[in-house]
Amino acid sequence: MSLIHGPVTAFVALEPEPALAELIRQLKEQTRALVGDQLYLADSPHLTVYLSVFPTPAAVLDRWPKIAQRNDDLTIHLTGWHAFEADALTGNQTLACDIAAYDKKRLRPLQCEIIELLAPVRDAIAARERFAERTEFLTSEERRSVEQYGFPYVGDGWQPHLTIASVRSADWPAVWNTLEPLAPRGTFRCSRWRLFALIDQCLVALDGIGDRD
Repeated sequence: MSLIHGPVTAFVALEPEPALAELIRQLKEQTRALVGDQLYLADSPHLTVYLSVFPTPAAVLDRWPKIAQRNDDLTIHLTGWHAFEADALTGNQTLACDIAAYDKKRLRPLQCEIIELLAPVRDAIAARERFAERTEFLTSEERRSVEQYGFPYVGDGWQPHLTIASVRSADWPAVWNTLEPLAPRGTFRCSRWRLFALIDQCLVALDGIGDRD
């Protein structure tokens, strides 16, 4: 962490249990075999809860223990695929493992608590600039959330999911035709809260926990 200076894009995420993490890795590997590298494909399996820009890593790390020590029920039920067509943040087709509606409803209050803790210490100007290039693709409510919280997807506007990749449109048919029948389903748990920085499109653990292999 001492090597990261100045403003940092950081996000709180839920880490899936080993069985679910392995399933997601296999789906990522199948995607890569079909169409090569894609956005988010190299990311370790996770469920993003809140992302924003902070003036320094210390700004978020100072509050991180309150999140890391939480003891929430993190059971989730996968119900198949969700495809974010023309993803507002990437312009690509984002393939994700969908989560049951009742789990989403249960997770949203947890997100609100995380936002209440971290949004006040964000760099509001830098957070606004981070999403500026995609503002025209956001809804009015999502734009308000960027202004108020530094993240467009808050409350009912947040659709918890586990991303496989954000696939270029030209490659999408090959991915969907192969993976659509392999829709992930089942009951799993997220094992713990995680904190990452996004550096040059790569995930860097800020919480001192190494990624599982």
